[in-house]
This record gives sequence, structure tokens and C-alpha cells, in this order.
Amino acid sequence: MSLISRIHRLIPSYALFPLIFALLWNQAVYCGARIIAAGFPHYDFTTHFDRLIPVVPFFTSIYFLAFPFWAIGYILCVRIGRDQAMTLLCGDFLAKGVCLIFFLLLPTTNIRPEIAGRGIWETLLLWLYRTDSPDNLFPSIHCLVSWLCFAGMRRQPTVPVLWQVAVLFMALLVFLSTLFTRQHVIADVLGAVVIGEACYRIASIPRVRDCYGRIISTFVFRQNTNLRRNRNRSDSSARSPH
Repeated sequence: MSLISRIHRLIPSYALFPLIFALLWNQAVYCGARIIAAGFPHYDFTTHFDRLIPVVPFFTSIYFLAFPFWAIGYILCVRIGRDQAMTLLCGDFLAKGVCLIFFLLLPTTNIRPEIAGRGIWETLLLWLYRTDSPDNLFPSIHCLVSWLCFAGMRRQPTVPVLWQVAVLFMALLVFLSTLFTRQHVIADVLGAVVIGEACYRIASIPRVRDCYGRIISTFVFRQNTNLRRNRNRSDSSARSPH
């Protein structure tokens, strides 16, 4: 079985391009805002309660496990059905748009702590600090996407309750990982949940969800049409006598 066939078996055709678009939109928001707001004044939302939270380097593992968790969570959600896929991905699109507004109009930062140990988790945390600058913090995209994974499966009759509980538990662990690694503060986590939930509920409105679905479907149709035209031209050129 070819790789393309395996992908199509794993991800329904109606969700493949929207998932790719969601990934590209995420990168555009995160990296674009970082570039644009580089010279802007940044604000620190760290409170007294945030300073009471200890640094636990082990939670760096959870922080990185969030990435495969999102991939699995989104794929499981879009496999529920087309309407649920469009709801999740529309909510993701809206939420990342809100993130972009905050990243540009209210840029945030924080001060990372000194890491004393040199164990595997301390080394990994130091590497994270070096590669991920302290900006684009409010709201936390780590927490936002994790919450959307749970929202997409919540109260879905085709998803076992045990799965829903496990996804919620993992999302909460991701929340804790952002705090115990000092990548984020409490306000970033709460803001992510509020924005994620609000955008998901807006995307759950049939008119909003269907509008997003039509826009995505139109784009995919145009892309497929262009591909067929190019393929036909190539075939015609190959058959024509030289």
C-alpha cells in the first residue's frame, strides 16, 4: 500500500486539505506575529501566584508530547464526520485569528528562571528556552489547541467516554506543563481556554460551520480542477507527434 493510500485511509478526503491549511495557518500566525511584533513593547503578565509555581523540568516531556497529542486528537475528531471536522477546523481558524490579534496588539513576554541541574530534563528545558523565545505567550497556543482536541470529542456519541476523559486529562497535563516549565503564566492558560471554547462554540453554529466548509470546498475544487487541466495538457503533449 502506497503512502498516499495510507494517508487517505487515515484522514478522510474532506478533511485532508483543511488539516494542512490549519497547520499552515498556525505557522503563519505564530511566526508572522513574532516577526512583525519583534520591535513592539512587550508586557509581562507574571503574577505573585505564578512565581509560587515551582519549575519542574520533567514536565518538558509533556510539553513536547503535546505535538503528537494534537495530531492524533485532530485526526480522531475529523474522522467523526464532515460536520464535526468543519466545526473543529473552523474553530481552530477563528481561534488562531484571535491569537494573531493579541500577539500583535498586546505582545507578551516573561523572564525565564535559571536552571541549575544538568540532567536530561534540565538539558531539554534549557534547549527549549534557547530555541523558543519568550513571546507570543497570551493566549497559549499549546493550551488552546489542547482544549480544542477535547472540545472536538466532547459529548460525541461515537467517541467512548474513556477516550474523552483521557483527552481531557492529557489537555490538563499540557496546561500544567506550560506552567511548570515557565513557558507561560496562568493568564495565558485561562485566556487560551476562554478563546478556544468561545471560537469552538461560534464554529458550532451551522451557518458559520457551513460557510467555512463551502470556502474550503471551493478552494479544493479549484485546485483539483487546475491539477486535472495540467495533467490533461501533459498527456496531450505526450501524445502529440514530434
